[in-house]
Amino acid sequence: MKGDFLMKPTREEIKEKVIKLIHNFIPELQDAELDESSIINTDTNIDSLSLIMLITKVESTFNIRIPRKQWTSINTLGELLDKIEELM
Repeated sequence: MKGDFLMKPTREEIKEKVIKLIHNFIPELQDAELDESSIINTDTNIDSLSLIMLITKVESTFNIRIPRKQWTSINTLGELLDKIEELM
């Protein structure tokens, strides 16, 4: 199936990967249920350095670059998903 590798993942697939990254990155949240309204920089108890490291991991996973000036505008999981979709 030529060209399948070019298919953009669905929002749900992106969400599953991002939640898995959060769970792997922050072991104490492995059992936490996260949804698009979850505030990722406070609900997840991530300090600012950890948030930067998480965003960097998201960037490498999805092969995107989120401009640093926009990092502070990403508060919820849904906003992070919006940004990933926008940049893919």
